Amino acid sequence: MVRTIITLIPSVLVLFLSVVDLQAQQYRVDVTAGIFDRLDTIVSFQMPDAVEAGVYRMSSESGSPRFVQVSAEGEAVFILDRLAAGESRTYQLSLENVEEPAGVVAGMDENTITFQSGERQIFSYIHGTNNLPESLDDRYRRGGYIHPLYSPDGVLLTNHLNTEVHAHHYGIWSAWTNTRFQGRTPDFWNVHLNSGRVDNVKGLDAHWDGPVHGGFRARHYFTDLSSSTPVIALNEEWDVSVYRSPESGTYHQFDLQVSQTTNSGQPLVLPEYHYGGVGFRGHIDWDDPENATFLTSEGLGRDGHATRVRWTHIGGHSDGELAGVAIFSHPENYRHPQTVRIHPSEPFFNYAPAQLGEMSIEPGSPYIVRYRFVTYDGDPDPDQLNRMWNDFAYPPGVTVIKQE
Repeated sequence: MVRTIITLIPSVLVLFLSVVDLQAQQYRVDVTAGIFDRLDTIVSFQMPDAVEAGVYRMSSESGSPRFVQVSAEGEAVFILDRLAAGESRTYQLSLENVEEPAGVVAGMDENTITFQSGERQIFSYIHGTNNLPESLDDRYRRGGYIHPLYSPDGVLLTNHLNTEVHAHHYGIWSAWTNTRFQGRTPDFWNVHLNSGRVDNVKGLDAHWDGPVHGGFRARHYFTDLSSSTPVIALNEEWDVSVYRSPESGTYHQFDLQVSQTTNSGQPLVLPEYHYGGVGFRGHIDWDDPENATFLTSEGLGRDGHATRVRWTHIGGHSDGELAGVAIFSHPENYRHPQTVRIHPSEPFFNYAPAQLGEMSIEPGSPYIVRYRFVTYDGDPDPDQLNRMWNDFAYPPGVTVIKQE
């Protein structure tokens, strides 16, 4: 019977065998905790072979089964439930697609994409255009930023388009303030000065949801308006991954990677300055300095301005409910640990590496930074934030072996 198929329709047999081989592929995945205790830790690894994108299951003799989400590029991501420091665990990964459980879901409309884990909304990203109040002119019309951002209990954490103060602050956004470009000094942050601005390319390059994570990729451009003809100085890409929240529902978390490249053969120079980069603007109730708190990884509050930190918390009471967000900086970021801008009275924060002296984004050398955002209700727990930062900065080790 097999010989007949080989003789008459070999291409069909090859196709059939390749599918069987794919479904039968098994991998051994060895995970080592390293020097840190692990709990609900995001783990990623690269598949050693080209495999079909999808959702698969890993099993272990000493841990509950894990769903593994594999991208078209072969990146596999799962959430490790628990593993003590110094311990290791071996999983068996079978490349058989499984029914996708509920995880991170993305909903789209003409201007926003909104992510939620289970029934809880995490944030929205404006991929189209924001809706301006009548008192603001078209200089403030744009997209390409995150707002609103919520705590697990649904407390609003961000603000944008505040007509009373700093209308150019947009939830979570990216811009540079003090710059030099082609002999000019465009300010991409303070749009009301009319020398520069940041806009998004309408729509998204990609977006996805899944049992382990959802996310999107989007592009922005920094336009120098101080020349006789507007010139794009920088191209920017956001790559955002939104992770399934733990069953306890105690926090949400997502990663933001910002990649910036010059649009010409000339650099964008960033002289020393006290703010600029990825910014965060807190809830309008936090405009009252008595109603907002900061805490850095080094134990400082607002006096942590211009210090070098691994993470910073900002929080307060929003509509009477206490909640906050911690922003982690990755150790591979330029000038790590980066210095921070903590406003003396307003709910504004950002990592500002230019505080340490002049820097520049050079042609052919992208500027790339990674930050993780963790939202929660109540007061921050420094021990938990330190543990989670360790997970972000120094994830567990993974070895993948294909089994014949």
